Amino acid sequence: MVTIHLRSMKPRLRVLCGIMIMMILTWRPAAVAAADAGTAEFQGMLQAVLEALWTGQDLTPELKQKQETIKDTLRTGAVQAADLEAMLQKMMPSVLDRQQTSRYIQIGLPEQINALLAPQMDWKKFKDIAWKVMASPAKKEDPMVIKLGTLAPPGTPWLSIPETVTLPEIERLSEGKLQIKIYGGGVMGEDTDILRKIDIGQLDSCGCTAIGVLAASPDTSALLLPGLFKNYAEIDYICEKFRRRLDEGFEKKGYILAALIDTGYFYIFSANKITGLEDLRKQKVLTWFGAMETTLYKELGINATPVAVPEVVSALSTGLADTNMAPAAWMLGMQAYQYSNYYLKPPFLYCPAAVIVSSKTKERLQKQIGVSETYAQNIQEMLVAEFNVLEPEWKKQIRAYEEKSLKAFESKCGMKAMTFSPEDMKMIEKASQAVLASQSGKTFSAELMADIQKELDAYRASKK
Repeated sequence: MVTIHLRSMKPRLRVLCGIMIMMILTWRPAAVAAADAGTAEFQGMLQAVLEALWTGQDLTPELKQKQETIKDTLRTGAVQAADLEAMLQKMMPSVLDRQQTSRYIQIGLPEQINALLAPQMDWKKFKDIAWKVMASPAKKEDPMVIKLGTLAPPGTPWLSIPETVTLPEIERLSEGKLQIKIYGGGVMGEDTDILRKIDIGQLDSCGCTAIGVLAASPDTSALLLPGLFKNYAEIDYICEKFRRRLDEGFEKKGYILAALIDTGYFYIFSANKITGLEDLRKQKVLTWFGAMETTLYKELGINATPVAVPEVVSALSTGLADTNMAPAAWMLGMQAYQYSNYYLKPPFLYCPAAVIVSSKTKERLQKQIGVSETYAQNIQEMLVAEFNVLEPEWKKQIRAYEEKSLKAFESKCGMKAMTFSPEDMKMIEKASQAVLASQSGKTFSAELMADIQKELDAYRASKK
């Protein structure tokens, strides 16, 4: 080995030798430099397309060309899964910090990401990376905590689905840095109490039953019109068709609709035998969820006593009331069925349930972990999307529980099902139209109700 002593050389020669040594040390093959340039170019294309998808933009011709180049590169294996993952981890902080997504955009992202990144990566892996990056500013010893209050009874699908599916998934995705704490069974009061606690910052979210849904977005009262829906297929169609408009009703009050599910069909339950409306008018009926119910009772000539939701079971057990209208699943979950010997078919009306999140949640998270407003908004929207994606399975299980409850009431509890006569049904229909006339433009939007009825008519015509 030859050792070069620069200090022993003349100054000019010493400079020339130094330059040569630097060139040797920094020289790289042209192929390596070209590969690095190609990687940088690919990463730039990937970020440009990803940002467009993340924000729901229509792809320009230039971006469409980049999209095709990305697909070709990944299909040929020129960029492998490990390299792709490293690129995404590097670029996602910038995307989250500067580009805002929404729960609506997130609905279509799985299909778009699968098409873009196959076969090197699928949506599940991409979402894992996005969540890991999103939660990275938080500390495991000081996690972001979302506090949710609800009246939903333990052991019912309203609670069991989020507890066994959503909560563990969010904790896994965020590596424990984002957690949801549920206060169930009414420990935070009834829905209106929970909403007040959300408004003053004590809670972040509410798993709303009927009363909470109506308080958080009065326009949803339109869905409660007696006899409006014939089956759950109609309900699903209308809720999907009008989701954006229903969302707007919640947003006016400062809430975000994370999940729109079912409180369920409301049946009349009674300790006494009821053969129709004439018998129903003689009972000690209670009412608990607002104008639509009380107006209906008034139109039918039924004198009902208002009771707060947490006091319904007590009122039935003490004899203060002997008859109430409620979802079958709620009657089972709250053990209220034991005070009823009869129920009336068909149900009077349908009511949705909902999970709502305060629109101020992002502000608290932003302050806690020190991120930009856009970054915090993305956290909020990604959280909401996790509840949103669960809706179909959630509804399926709630409806199965409803059917199971009614069967159990009859087969195991000896409860008897009674049926309204055709004459009674005509009177209920007449009362329903009176409710529509008196509450339209007052409790709910007249325009919304008219549009719902128009869409229902078109839907039914298409099924004939």
